[in-house]
Order: sequence, then C-alpha cells, then structure tokens
Amino acid sequence: MIPTNCRNCRDRAAWFDMVVALALAVFKTVLGALSGSMALQAHSLHSFGDFLTKGITLASVKLSSRPPNAAFPYGFGKIQFLSATFIGLSLTGGALAMLWYNVSHLGSGHVQVPEIWAVFAAMLSAVTAELMHRYLRCVGTQTNSPAIMAAAADNRGDAYSSLAVLAGIVLSILGWSSADHLAAIVVSLLVLKIGAAIVWDSVHGLMDGAIPPHRIAEIRDLVEADYSSVKVTAARGRRMGEAWEIDLTVLPAHHLTIDEWHGLEQDMTIRISREIAHACHIHIQFAPDPAEAERRKNADEVDVLTDMFESRPARPDGR
Repeated sequence: MIPTNCRNCRDRAAWFDMVVALALAVFKTVLGALSGSMALQAHSLHSFGDFLTKGITLASVKLSSRPPNAAFPYGFGKIQFLSATFIGLSLTGGALAMLWYNVSHLGSGHVQVPEIWAVFAAMLSAVTAELMHRYLRCVGTQTNSPAIMAAAADNRGDAYSSLAVLAGIVLSILGWSSADHLAAIVVSLLVLKIGAAIVWDSVHGLMDGAIPPHRIAEIRDLVEADYSSVKVTAARGRRMGEAWEIDLTVLPAHHLTIDEWHGLEQDMTIRISREIAHACHIHIQFAPDPAEAERRKNADEVDVLTDMFESRPARPDGR
C-alpha cells in the first residue's frame, strides 16, 4: 500500500497543480489581451482547460483513496485511468480547436504583431510549466499515480508549447507578422500529440494492461533467489490504478503439506509486497510436483477400478 506521507504528498501535488494552472491561465489571458499576442491568448484558453481537467484529477485522486467495499472489492484505483482519459481527450479537443482558430485567422489575413511584454509572459509560463512537470513527475513516480503522471506530461507539453509561443512572439516582433499565429499552430500540434499519448496509456490501464516486463522479471528473480524450494513456472501482472495485481504459479521442489503451503504463501506475499513497490494484490498458486501428481493420478485410477470391481453384482455361478 502507499505510505501515508506519499499519499499526502500526492494530494498536495494535485491541489498545487490546479492552483498554478488557474494562476497561469489568468496571467496569460491578461497579458495576451494587453499585448495583442494571438498565440498567448490561445495558450491561455488551453490553461483554463488545464484548470478544469486538473480539478477532475484532484477528485479522482481523492476517490481512488477510498477503501475497497463489497461493490468494488479491488478498490477504486482505476478511476485515475478514467481521469487521465478525460485529460487526454480534453487536451486533444482543445488542440484541434486551437489549430482551427489560428489556421482560419491566417487564411483570412487577420494577423497582429504583439507587444514586447508578451515575451516575458511566455518565458515565465515556460519556466513555471517545466518546474511543475519535474515536481509532478517525481510525485507520480513515487506513488505510481496515473492521474499525477498525466498531469506531469500535461505540464511538459505546456513548457514546450510556451517555448513555441515565445519563438513566435519574438519572430513576429522582429518582422515576421504571421509567426505568432504559426507558433500557435505548432502549440496545437504538440498538445495534440501529448493528449493522444495520455489517452493511449489510460486505455491500456483500463483494459488491464500488463505491468512493465522488467518488474515481472524482478518478482520472479526475488522469489527464486529467496526461496530455493520453489520454481516460478508462470508470472503475470496488471495495473489497478496506483497498485499492481500479481499472479504467480510456483512449483515446489518437494512435497509440501497444506500447512507448509499456507505458511510459505503468506511469507512470499509479505516479501514481495515489501520489496516490490506498488505490488498490493498478490495471488500465489502452487502447482503440484509432476511426479507426485502422476503417482496420485495412478493411485486414484486404481481406487476407482477397485471400487467398480467390488460394487459389481455377483453372477449366478458365484464368480
């Protein structure tokens, strides 16, 4: 399970991200209107969309922390995939709208050269977005939160798009009047790419996508190194929001009693959950030894034939 301090850090990160998104949206709206930068104004609309989607992220993070119940025995972790899907779709829709807006303006010849202070607004936006990306990526990596990782990717996209806005503003001021609009188009394409990547990752999680293969290999190596009496014959895992569900099939090297199996299973479960981050739902199945299984199968067949022979009605001649 996620430690309490990590969970609190994750919640604070979601709140902080939402507040910063709102502050940047208001700031770029005001500076975009005063400076006449179409790219900055378009970027401010994207920031307002970020504020709304990050509110959804915060709500999903809170809901995913609820304990399991009878209706949802595996918890509410996958709600974060739904949140990330919404963020990705919102980014994609906003990017398409921004793309159409600037292409239509260029086509109509409606261009405007921004004022010099738009440069400082774009620079501040780029620096702030990059700092938020690094902060959220750190929190998202430690907590394995899909929603926080999606928000981190969103901020990285904001940083790139702010740099494109900055380049467009500078070039427009230097004499290329349409550069501001072209920068907005570049912003739209960057955001569109990021939104599509977020949607794909979320769909992967909603469809029980596998956890990274190297993590499965780590679990297999951990079990076989610490427990020489067993061999892992099958291992798989799926994403359950912030947690992972792990299924293992192990083959004991010698015959075990039921009590020995149960004790070994509990010990392995505790060991894996302690050593492998985010492994919370661990299911271990013991496969019987093939030779022992074959011996028991033959013994059962003999018992069945014996029972059939003994229960057969006697013939009149007594044979």
